[in-house]
Amino acid sequence: MLVAGYFIGYKSDIFRTHETETSEVMLEKVAKVFKMVAVEGQVSEIYDYKSYQFWDISLLRKKVLVRVTAEVSIGYNLENVNFITDESTKTIRIENFPEPELLSIDHDLDYYDMQESVFNEFSADDLTKINQRAKEYVVGLVQKGPLMDTANEQKDEIISLLADLFSQTGWTLEVEDRPILYKG
Repeated sequence: MLVAGYFIGYKSDIFRTHETETSEVMLEKVAKVFKMVAVEGQVSEIYDYKSYQFWDISLLRKKVLVRVTAEVSIGYNLENVNFITDESTKTIRIENFPEPELLSIDHDLDYYDMQESVFNEFSADDLTKINQRAKEYVVGLVQKGPLMDTANEQKDEIISLLADLFSQTGWTLEVEDRPILYKG
């Protein structure tokens, strides 16, 4: 009877795990943008977080190693750029060409070696704070790193490409704050 009861219970849905998931997607905001990505980069860092109360001993300490991987896009927000055309001289003047900026960051965290103590445990707020600090750390690395320099080099290439396009139609390109005049 025990074996028969086991097989009956095993085949029935009584002892199975039931899972339910629901999701509701709502579009909150739509905005028109005029941005151009000049450089994409991937960043990988190990972020070490440690917190303790009173003394740094294992009973009072919580600690975690977090691997942060991020894909960043650096480029130009062209919403405030002015293109001024002069038909009589066949000249196009670009004003307010922006400096490169961080357009997007897509980061992922992997938690390693998470150690909690009896008196000091990780809360949801702690993990959210670690996530935010890790993202800020990546942003700081990107803003000081070589990606911004590469994006600045791309700026010159973008302007040269525009100048070549305009010159093929007989127009001249002028760029504000640049001594170079691109003639067609």
